[in-house]
Amino acid sequence: MNKIKQLAARGYTKAILIPASMLIGSRAFAAGESSWDQFFDAADFSGVATKVIAGGLLIVGIAVAFKGPDLAKRLVRKA
Repeated sequence: MNKIKQLAARGYTKAILIPASMLIGSRAFAAGESSWDQFFDAADFSGVATKVIAGGLLIVGIAVAFKGPDLAKRLVRKA
């Protein structure tokens, strides 16, 4: 609340009132469902997780490929 009061004192009342009026006037607010719930229900994120995991594995694979020869040299020296 203090942050909102500070923004209002600096003249950012439009920045505060517009989102508040959208939230209060929305049909989702009256139904008890937040706009974030509607957003995540409308967006399909099923393929995103697969792509993120595949990208992470690719990055780790490339890093291991670059480090592999150095690690092999260390193992040969210690043996």
